Amino acid sequence: MHTCFINYRTGDGEHVATNVRRTLADRFGDDEVFLANRSIEAGEDFEQGLLRALARCEVLFAVIGNDWLDRPGPGGRALDDPSDWVRREIASVLKTGVVVPVLFDRAPRLKREQLPEDLQALAQCQYRRYDHRNSDADLEQIVEAALVAVPRLEGLLTEPDEGDTGAGVANSMHDVSGVGIQAGSYTNHGVSGVQSGGGAIITGTQGPVTTGTQYNNSQVHNGSGTQNNRITGRGGV
Repeated sequence: MHTCFINYRTGDGEHVATNVRRTLADRFGDDEVFLANRSIEAGEDFEQGLLRALARCEVLFAVIGNDWLDRPGPGGRALDDPSDWVRREIASVLKTGVVVPVLFDRAPRLKREQLPEDLQALAQCQYRRYDHRNSDADLEQIVEAALVAVPRLEGLLTEPDEGDTGAGVANSMHDVSGVGIQAGSYTNHGVSGVQSGGGAIITGTQGPVTTGTQYNNSQVHNGSGTQNNRITGRGGV
């Protein structure tokens, strides 16, 4: 049963919709999450697949970016077309379930007067934000919104994978030319060597390490803590 339905407009938020689907599926299971381009099989009737999923869903996450409201369609805005699927999906669930707007790229809150009559209630729905710079925390807020909307999902909830090494790592290298390696905190033992000339090989550190081209006379800290190495080339840390 597809409890959670991900609604998005092509060309305005596919990456956000994909991240939301992946997170919800990881936490509740694939069968609980519907995303059209993943959940409708090849050769299946697209319209019937959407209608079945809408009839079953209990919460719809509407992915909304800056272009969502004024996206052009036949003869005007896409939203003004009664046959527009984004509009139809949201309007359907507004009557029967919970709709959570997911605003990304700092999209502003919607206003009733901006929307067709059958979508005006969307402006009153409590929203969540998604920012790629804060994606882990924002996705957890979306998981919590699903749990509030559908309490029975609590029984399916699994904890996030602690082996995900991408969590909490931000780009701090900026504009670097040459070899550069950015890592989160990790632990190894021993220094196997530092290569002169063509770059750096560093092991045996504990803490964050950023390297570029390494001089063979740089100081190497063989122990615990943060290692600082001289980097040549253009850029900053």
